[in-house]
Amino acid sequence: LAGEGKGGTADTQAPVFPYNLRNNFLTPAELSFFAVLRGAVQDHATLCAKVSLGDLFWVQKDDPSRYRIYTNKIDRKHVDFLLCDPATMRPLVGIELDDKSHERADRRSRDEFVDQVFAAAQLPLLHIPVKRAYIASELAAQLAPYLGNSAAIPLSPAPAEMPTVSGTSSDAPCCPKCGGVMVLRTAK
Repeated sequence: LAGEGKGGTADTQAPVFPYNLRNNFLTPAELSFFAVLRGAVQDHATLCAKVSLGDLFWVQKDDPSRYRIYTNKIDRKHVDFLLCDPATMRPLVGIELDDKSHERADRRSRDEFVDQVFAAAQLPLLHIPVKRAYIASELAAQLAPYLGNSAAIPLSPAPAEMPTVSGTSSDAPCCPKCGGVMVLRTAK
């Protein structure tokens, strides 16, 4: 670091910052899930990715040694996704995307600890297994209870408002990924 060493001589080196930008903030599986999740929650929640547990939870400072022990336990741990109230940014539900790594003993132990932290703070945490594809309407229905909606979140406009595409009727099904009107095609 700059300023360390003997005196402030002219041969003091500039500080070194060996940091580089990661190519991918989200893994391909997380990115795929993120796109479907964004469509499922629409504007009913604000979606945050890779949120540190230290930013979500705090420990009372009544005992300094206890404070440091419990703060260190959540340090360097994160939840894959967090849904927050769009007006207040109050956390509503955490989401862990469980891939094959969550089958390892060390990951199961970590997941159990994180589950207990969320339970202690009374914040729901969902574990969703990684899949090749997700159905946005199913995901919306699974998240609806945490977003303050009694019914599933609508993914597309009501049938009367649904746009039409040439060759389709207004009651054509919607794409489960993007919510767009699907077009029936036949092979020649």
